[in-house]
Amino acid sequence: MADGTELDAAADGTDIGAAADGTDAGTRTGTGTGTDPVTGTPRSSAGAGTAGEGTPAVPLPPEWAGSDLPAEEPFRSFLAAPGPETAAEMERYGAELAARHTGLDGDALCTLTLAVLDGCGPPEGRAQLRTDLAARAAGAAAQTDTTGPAAGRATVWRTLGDLLAREEGAEVAGQPLMRRLAPVFAGDPGAPAARRFRLLSALYETVTRG
Repeated sequence: MADGTELDAAADGTDIGAAADGTDAGTRTGTGTGTDPVTGTPRSSAGAGTAGEGTPAVPLPPEWAGSDLPAEEPFRSFLAAPGPETAAEMERYGAELAARHTGLDGDALCTLTLAVLDGCGPPEGRAQLRTDLAARAAGAAAQTDTTGPAAGRATVWRTLGDLLAREEGAEVAGQPLMRRLAPVFAGDPGAPAARRFRLLSALYETVTRG
């Protein structure tokens, strides 16, 4: 996902989820005139946060008015196509950002889970995948109490498991997923992934408010 100097790339220079299907996250979320993976409709290559004749479908939070970040994918698409489906895609991207921030972006289980959430991989493997995610969450939670990197990783593993469960029709208990992920970034709010998550959260609150 190309976002200039503000991109929080993985430590080895690769983008999370790229290994699973050979494409970067910006390609999956739609750049240029591709097809929106959520709505199945063609995307315009018009300017950031625009729909139709250039009117934003979602109002941009004032604090981001002077930033280049809303012009980048996936934010441009989120701004142009609000709705329940967009909210679900935002939650998936929030989990991806949290994985980057906690150093899980290079973990094979994390990469595989994100690929499955993108529609890749055999559906019959989901039950085992959820079991593996629960085991990782328990292992990470056992390393700490409520703070620190391990606590953040436990949150990421649980969130990934809940995203899979919800896709299969299960009810997800507890806090909304985006609010659950927010504390993961609290220790380093100036990090690139944290900055992207703040914009993501603002857009999420806008599209889910009504």
